[in-house]
Amino acid sequence: MIILNSFLMLLGLGLMASIMLAIASKILYVWEDPRIEQVEGALLGANCGGCGYAGCAAAAEAVVKSKAELDVCTAGGFEIAQQVAEVMGKKVEQKEPDFARPGCYYGYQDADLKFTYDGVLDCRAAMLLYEGSKECHIGCLGLRTCVVSCPFNALSMGENNLPVVNLDRCTGCGVCVEVCPKDIITLSSATRRIKANQKKSECTAPCQRNCPAEIDIPEYIRQISAGNYLEAVRVIKEKNPFPLICGWVCPAPCEFECRRNLIDEPVGINALKKFVSQYEMTSGQRILPDYLPPAKGKNIVIVGGGVEGLTAAYYLRRLGHAPKVKEATDRLGGILRYVITEDRLPRNVLDWEIDSILETGIEAETGKTMGKDFSLGSMFSSGTDMVLLTTGGWDSRQILRDNIWGENIIPGSYLLLDLLIAASKNIKIDLKKKIVIIGGGSTSSRAADVCLENGAEQVTIVLPFTKQETEFRNIELNGSKKVKYIFSATPVELEGNGDQLKSLSLRVVNDEIQKLSLDNLIVSSGRYPEMLIEKTKATQWKTVDIFKVLPRESQVGIFTIAETGRPTDLAGVVVAVGRGRKMAKAIQQYVSGEEISPDAGVIVDDKELQNIFEIADKKDLMASRGIIDNRITVDEAEARYHANRCLNCGLICYKKKLDKVNKEEISAY
Repeated sequence: MIILNSFLMLLGLGLMASIMLAIASKILYVWEDPRIEQVEGALLGANCGGCGYAGCAAAAEAVVKSKAELDVCTAGGFEIAQQVAEVMGKKVEQKEPDFARPGCYYGYQDADLKFTYDGVLDCRAAMLLYEGSKECHIGCLGLRTCVVSCPFNALSMGENNLPVVNLDRCTGCGVCVEVCPKDIITLSSATRRIKANQKKSECTAPCQRNCPAEIDIPEYIRQISAGNYLEAVRVIKEKNPFPLICGWVCPAPCEFECRRNLIDEPVGINALKKFVSQYEMTSGQRILPDYLPPAKGKNIVIVGGGVEGLTAAYYLRRLGHAPKVKEATDRLGGILRYVITEDRLPRNVLDWEIDSILETGIEAETGKTMGKDFSLGSMFSSGTDMVLLTTGGWDSRQILRDNIWGENIIPGSYLLLDLLIAASKNIKIDLKKKIVIIGGGSTSSRAADVCLENGAEQVTIVLPFTKQETEFRNIELNGSKKVKYIFSATPVELEGNGDQLKSLSLRVVNDEIQKLSLDNLIVSSGRYPEMLIEKTKATQWKTVDIFKVLPRESQVGIFTIAETGRPTDLAGVVVAVGRGRKMAKAIQQYVSGEEISPDAGVIVDDKELQNIFEIADKKDLMASRGIIDNRITVDEAEARYHANRCLNCGLICYKKKLDKVNKEEISAY
């Protein structure tokens, strides 16, 4: 009997336990997506940590939960990414690979030191003590933290106590980037460098910081010094697709900041650029991008085939878009062709570099004027996704076209200057009922009268100042009851449908948005600003504020002109190159779903950076041979001579002892 009772008791306890376990399993059950195991099976299984996750299982779970990209396995490359994509039911496209790139040029044995560090041999630990022992606050500390952390043994320390990357082993995983407390190692590719702007955290030379196109001047001079002339051209074209043209016309602002000025004369930086670019042209070997992605991005029409438009087209193509240039004249080139004289810029040089740009796969159509031969409506109805306006300044409009009134580059919009000129010449002005005038000061009052005389029933004048500031500036206000003023307002967006302008949005006090309906828009500048117009649905469109990518102009709105008019002097060319690339970057940010904004820590003013104003301990100085005129082409001996005069500057470091140039080169020079 006792045995039976014990048996029944154990049976009851077992039954109760099984019921409780069954209930618990229902409550605590965690369903695991079967794709996690499949993705993990597709990964390498090395558990190297290069992806940033604690092993392949964690990485697979992150992919399935959309917390990691399909190419999470940095060591596996494109083939592994394809297998992962198959599991996830998605597609991947091959992209340009990333590699680690050290950004410091002076090890602790060559740099000036604040103190001798004798502590834990880890860069992160040394950083805690006055940001490390180097006088240069961004310089590499040389304690091998990145080398030790690399999961693929792709890093080593070179003889100069700086990290060296083995490109055959580097997978671009970014572990070295994460552990470097000085941020001197970055993931780099031509695509990344195209989109990048110079930052305070980078080791940049004074010449490079003063270049409007932000060319890596020290690097291309190093390549020239080593005799790698075509590689030097490749470096230049990452930031400037017109190297030979700039060699002829650039006023070389970089040379004003060359530290060699503190000793004798600047390095002939522009002459070196001209030499290697002429070498490319003479050799007939066009330096085209090593990596050119398929043109599967946006179909973008660039209106204006001058420097800025062609530059924007070049970099949009390099970023994977399908740009097409439309030019009003019969030849591409803008002020390069029609303003700068041929003795200052040979036309065969101009044609060579324009052809190099087109050879990347850019279409161009000449003799087509926007507002006459084609319009926003016609472009958007025929498959265009975006339109970028780079139509140049008032000077180019006067030189290239006689009768400019009535050319609606933006539907329903006119320049205030065109309006007043047309009125003075009694040219028929066809305006509708509701007119908005942007800016113009006292001139806007006269423009309002012209609008009312030509059929307008209501005129709204938008000014960036408060009413008190307007009175202080002695801006004359129009007293008509049909004229309304909006003060302290910034235009931020236009909207329309086909060839009809519909509305203008303003940012007013407290960052509120005020929307105005309108028929015509009068813009009080001598030119149409660079503007991106996007198709939203069918033939409906809106503008995009691409100026936000520029630090000094991030809050100015869509109708602010960066320069007064468009300069036709030689400095305008290299400035336009820099702006064209930044416009392409802004478009890429926008289509990628990113906020259009300048990079954090971008160099805006050199005075914010460490710098030096005196050169010490120089030995074996080479005699100066003077600055070379742009119209003179140097030979190879002269180029090597000037390249060897370079001090190889960093942020505050420089080469303290120069090796003498080969005597034969000097005598040849």
